[in-house]
Amino acid sequence: MSPGATVADQLVDNNSQIRKHGTQLMAIADGSAAVPSSFWSIDTTTRAGKTLVLPNLLPAGYVNMGYITTDGISESRDVGSSDLNMVQDIEPVRSDIETLTRTLQVTFGESSSWTKALAHNIPVKDWPATKSSSFAYHDGAVNEFPYYRILILTQDGVGDAAVYRVEFAYRAKITDMGDRTLNRTDAETTQRTFTCYRDEVVGKSYSELSEPAVRNTTA
Repeated sequence: MSPGATVADQLVDNNSQIRKHGTQLMAIADGSAAVPSSFWSIDTTTRAGKTLVLPNLLPAGYVNMGYITTDGISESRDVGSSDLNMVQDIEPVRSDIETLTRTLQVTFGESSSWTKALAHNIPVKDWPATKSSSFAYHDGAVNEFPYYRILILTQDGVGDAAVYRVEFAYRAKITDMGDRTLNRTDAETTQRTFTCYRDEVVGKSYSELSEPAVRNTTA
């Protein structure tokens, strides 16, 4: 029999692995935009024994959507399953996964020409060149919404202690819309829910990557 140990002696807690994402952005591109070949800019020459890492600049065609309300970006996973029962047992004897759906919900805080273009389901290639442009968008008959690519960048901490997160949705479509309110006290916002799908070319639906700002490459 192996020797026992107290619970305290077996803890492997690490408070440096607690993450918050107060500095973040969401960028949107058309579904036909190029998928980045790499999400990281890596410099091995700046400091001896250190590798410096930063997220790459936004690729061409990806539009930074600006302010996000304090709810941030919410990810939901909905799992649908089917249970199989037998007459001799009140508990299921088997369960099969039938659906797995990932959604991203975000509320944009700016009422810019870009957030309004998204609200009117306009492909990114047809958005104005700047977010401060005047706009005139008109809804009519709608048969389908466009597909987008979504790039999320976040930063926890600063300087050498920073940890960066990259999340990428390869093929996403708006599948729900929040209410819009015009009043004296609240900012006008644009709330959208995106459902993520697999891109058949790259074979992926979603990626999540993390890097520290400084890798120690010496033993």
